[in-house]
Amino acid sequence: MLKREPRLLVMHRFLQNQMFYPVVLSSLLCIAFFAMRALWSDSFLHKSLMWNLFLAWIPYFCALGMAWLHARRAAAWQYILPSLVWLLFFPNAAYLVTDLYKLRNMPPVPIWYDVGFFAMMAWTGLLLAVASLQIVQRMVKQSASALWSWLVVFVVIGLNGVGIYLGRFLRWNSWDVMTDPIAVLQDAIAPFLNPIAYRQSVAIMIVFSALLFVVYVSVVTLQRGTRDHDGT
Repeated sequence: MLKREPRLLVMHRFLQNQMFYPVVLSSLLCIAFFAMRALWSDSFLHKSLMWNLFLAWIPYFCALGMAWLHARRAAAWQYILPSLVWLLFFPNAAYLVTDLYKLRNMPPVPIWYDVGFFAMMAWTGLLLAVASLQIVQRMVKQSASALWSWLVVFVVIGLNGVGIYLGRFLRWNSWDVMTDPIAVLQDAIAPFLNPIAYRQSVAIMIVFSALLFVVYVSVVTLQRGTRDHDGT
């Protein structure tokens, strides 16, 4: 009779496969950067970045929940709510990159410190986006096929670009999709109906979609190279 693995070991392997430890470490460093900055300047300037970091974790938690459901072979209807919340909040992760827009020289904190702080925030956002998208892609691949999983990746990354445009430049929030869906939808499709007039909006969507795509493919490629090297 096979001996069952300890529950903590099973949980550790589950979290390890979902990139849990790197995203936790990155997030803790972001919090440490913010705390040190607050002590240095005796102010809570850029506290909105901590709120943005919290929002960036929502899609990752949803993806973790779906991975747990998948491991338990849950019924398809049980994925509906977490998948919708995941898709709705997914742009909040890569959105942290756009906080670089706020980078200014603000004494007494030297600019080099804020460069490190903002860079860490941007990296953490991208890491959370990659981690949650990879969880979803893995589930789609196991349930359907590799082709369908990459189709989901392309669509989600494209929608991510639209979401960042709506959030950073039009100041819509994720929950506005529920409170004012018509207005959000109109702003989302307007650039596609008249791309010449909205060429800057289209460029924003393309740039941030391309950025996440390159980062995602790079991480996936590095992971596969590591597994091949380890013989796994």
